[in-house]
Formats: sequence, C-alpha cells, structure tokens
Amino acid sequence: MAQANSWEKEFRRAIKVHIGQGWTVQPDRGNIRVLYGNKKEGFKSINLPYKWQEDQWFDAFKLIEVASDSYKEYEDKISLKTAFSNAEKSNTKYELNWIEALNNYRKSNEHTIAEATWKTKHLPVLEAVLYYMNKPKYKPQNGKKLWDKVSNEYVHGKLGQLRGWKKGTTMRRHMRLAFNRFLNWCVQREDFPSYWLPPVFNKAEEEVTIKKRIGYPLTDSQIGRLVDSFGDSPEAKRWQFAVILCATYGLRPEELRYLTLRNNKEELWTTYQKSNSRINGRRLFPLEVLDIDGKPFDWCQNLEQKFALRNLPEIKKGEGSQRLGKQLRDRSPKNTWLSICKEAEAEGQECTPYSFRHRYASVAHSRTNNEGKYLSPKQIADAMGHDLETHLKSYARFSSKELENVFDSFRQKLETKIEA
Repeated sequence: MAQANSWEKEFRRAIKVHIGQGWTVQPDRGNIRVLYGNKKEGFKSINLPYKWQEDQWFDAFKLIEVASDSYKEYEDKISLKTAFSNAEKSNTKYELNWIEALNNYRKSNEHTIAEATWKTKHLPVLEAVLYYMNKPKYKPQNGKKLWDKVSNEYVHGKLGQLRGWKKGTTMRRHMRLAFNRFLNWCVQREDFPSYWLPPVFNKAEEEVTIKKRIGYPLTDSQIGRLVDSFGDSPEAKRWQFAVILCATYGLRPEELRYLTLRNNKEELWTTYQKSNSRINGRRLFPLEVLDIDGKPFDWCQNLEQKFALRNLPEIKKGEGSQRLGKQLRDRSPKNTWLSICKEAEAEGQECTPYSFRHRYASVAHSRTNNEGKYLSPKQIADAMGHDLETHLKSYARFSSKELENVFDSFRQKLETKIEA
C-alpha cells in the first residue's frame, strides 16, 4: 500500500520543501485541489485542471510553483484564482503549436489511415480541436474540457446545421477514438503537458446505443427502372455498368476497384480484403435481375465478357460508396433514385449505395437454384465475402422473410382457398 501511494508523498514533500509553509494539496473529485492558509484562519483553495494521479502531479507542481510566487509577491492583494490564472497564461501550454502537432500526426500515419478515412472519421473532430485551441480567449484547459466542447458544442456539417455528435451514435464513437488517438500523440510525441491526455470515458455514457439503420433491399423492378434512367454519355454508361455489377454480384461499392478476370477470363473475381477480415478475394457468382415476366434483363447476362470490353469509372481508394452515392444523387438517374429512396422511407427503411448488396442477400435467401433447393446461409456468406457470423448478424432477417410459408398455417389457408 505504501508503494502505491509513494508518489503522493513525493508530491506533498515537493510542495512543503519548494513552495513553502501554508501550501498543501489534496484530491477533490478526482482532480488536484490546492489549499493555502492554516487551521486557525482558514484555507483558500482552487481546483486545478489536473487529475489526482501519478502522471500529472509534476505538471501540477510546476503550475503551483509559478502561481504561489505570484501570490506571495502581491502579498494577498490578488485572489488565488487570479494568481493561478496568470500562471496558466505564462505556462507553456499557451505556446503549444496545435497546427504543427496535427501536421506531424498526419505525416506519421499517412500510410496507415487512408485519405478517405482521414477525411470522414478523423479530420472533422481534429478541425474542432484546432477551432477551440486557436481561439484568442476562453480556451479549454485540459483534455476533458476540450472533449466536452468538441463533442457537444462544435458546429459543423455542410451548412453548419450540426452541433457536436449525438450520443449513442457510431459516428460519435469514431470521433472519440480519433480524438483520443490525436491527444495521446500530442502528449507522447509532441511533449504536451499530461493534462492534455484524453479523459477516461464512462462506458455507459459513450457506448453506441442507437441501432444501426436498416438497409433497404432494392427490388428487381426498382433496379430495372434505375438502369434505364442513366444517360448516354460515356461517364453515365460507366456508372450504369457499375450499378449493374453491384446489383448482380452483391458488391460492396468499394469492390468496384478490385475486379479482375481469371481462368481464361471466364470467371469474375474481386481481390478486395477488408482490414478486419481474413477473407482475401473471392469468385463472384451472379444472381440475375429479373423483369416483370421473371426473365433476366439482357444487360445483366454474360457480364464476364462485357467486363472484358468495358471500362468502369475511376474511383480512389476508400471512396467507393461515396462516389456511387454522389452519382446516383447528382447525375442522370437522380430523380429515379430519389423516388426509390422515398419508397424505402415509406417502409421505414433507408436506401443507400449498399442497397444493391442488400438486394443480393435478399434474393439469395429466397431464390432456389437449378435443383429447386435454397442456398444455405454459409454458401451465401461465402459468395458475399464475409464469415457466417457477420452474415447472420446483418442478413438473417432475409432468411425468415417468407416465414409463414413453411408452417401449417400457410397450408391451411391454401386448402381453404381451394375448397372455396
């Protein structure tokens, strides 16, 4: 027990020896509180922006040393709060170069964080950090206060319509992780004071509680309308072909960058591998899009041969979903796409570039093969490029879409209709 508290003894001894009589420190709701005075006349105190823990006491001591000198110099003519405020202003933390730290941080991980990920899941919260730390007045004084400002008050979004990041969302979690990583870098690599370490987060307060949105599976009819709505320009034709491939093979939009032909150019493969997956590439198997008569559309047949002769749009790494979504909203299929999105909203779901992949999963669970048998969940998971656990978590709802048909209630209804 004595060893565990040795730093506290060292801290108090440093105060006694170097600061002088009447000064002491004690823990206060997890932070360091400074007291000055005596039992007879009473104490004046102030709570510091430092945690009562071993890695922060020395930085706190340096601040107390400067503030106590100022307080004694003015012979109690200024308040304790004013003395510490002046000390903070002269402290090196007001000279910290946050912009330089951010530039160094980005250079250090430019090979581990893709540009698209950097822009969407790191830069928004880091721009917020710079916004508050470059303000001329009223800057946050430690990592906790900075997070409170950034996460709850920072105004952002295309039109400045968002304030902070909503608790319980996955995006807030991404922002928190990026915030933590940057502040840890600042303290560990840029020699920022330890009070800039990110706060210890309350799991219940910061965990993701808002359910993931329900992905809408496009119908074959909707895909047919969408394909017909593309214009005749070369670029429109390239994106039209990209949509056809996503719908027919259940591709992630990002996988459009990783397509290749193998085995005498008779098989279409993707070499894409997710960072958290062991699956490294797979052969693609089509589930053709059917017209109103139940026959495949001409444009979704013989796609291996068409792929060998046609070009896909250029997509930068990590921007597959973003680029496809932009084309659907901004180009020739815009009105058709927005109409389909409204149809999804009417069912309480959301239409996204992944809706082509959701369509593939839905069809895979409901369409029989040439032998009249249904595909197993494991077969569908292999075809879609993820493990069975991931598949069941995301797409099990499609396996029970026609649930009534396998029970006796359906047989009884059918017999009743026949008798009638």
